Amino acid sequence: MKARTECEVSRTMSEAMASNVRTPLGCLTALGELNVLGVLIYVVVTEQPHADSDATLSQCWQVVWAMRAYIGYFLFALVLNTCGLVKAHVSKFAVVIAVLGLLAIALLIWAVCVLASGLAAAGCAPRAYEALSGAVCFHVVEMCCLAPLEVGSEHVHQATARARESSEEGSRDGYLALPEDGESTDESEV
Repeated sequence: MKARTECEVSRTMSEAMASNVRTPLGCLTALGELNVLGVLIYVVVTEQPHADSDATLSQCWQVVWAMRAYIGYFLFALVLNTCGLVKAHVSKFAVVIAVLGLLAIALLIWAVCVLASGLAAAGCAPRAYEALSGAVCFHVVEMCCLAPLEVGSEHVHQATARARESSEEGSRDGYLALPEDGESTDESEV
């Protein structure tokens, strides 16, 4: 049997996304993202910023813009999940996806700052703060808990593929042959 190369053992980003979105954890994450997206769109459409002072109105608009930015983030996540579901090839966009991942971290930091400064400003619609807080909380859980679990499962898949490859080749790394009955296992006797 022909030995497989390292490139054949590792999967493309598209293959990893396709398998991750089909796991129960991937499905729950995608449904959570879709739910948060729906809530954000509803709040942005129904709640209009209004306040008593210009400073408070400015703070209200920052909350609205943070929610709009999160709508863009969750729309992008929805597109990626859909691409994974239909097994579309997105590996050629890896750099763009990585840059948008870094922008998502910046969005999280900015949204936390907006929420922290907005707690002192009264007069904005409370639903806007609650919706933005929910989006930030989901983003933190997704980034700190769900994404590492998915990455960990990808590492397990690659380690399993390497182990299968070495056992198919019959190398000493895959398994060791046991001695026959009556054969000596001590190499010093030879």
